[in-house]
Amino acid sequence: MAAYYVTSECLTNAAKHAHARVVNVGAGIRDGVLELTIHDDGVGGAEPGRGSGLIGLIDRVEAIGGKLAVSSPPGEGTTMDVRLPLGGPWSKM
Repeated sequence: MAAYYVTSECLTNAAKHAHARVVNVGAGIRDGVLELTIHDDGVGGAEPGRGSGLIGLIDRVEAIGGKLAVSSPPGEGTTMDVRLPLGGPWSKM
């Protein structure tokens, strides 16, 4: 459920705010963790500390024991690296 939510939010942000034309989504499992990488070719410049919805997304991922890192240099698009634990009580939500 969390993987769907994170990916959906990233796709929405890429279209709505970054004006991206291409978004690549990669996923894999390693050591009981789902690893997602979502990269767009948009305008970049996304910063969680500027009161954006990214803070809520990070909080949601961390609430289930995951991690979300944002890299978004201006003019170079945005990359979200997400690690979500598999299993546990939250996996049944």
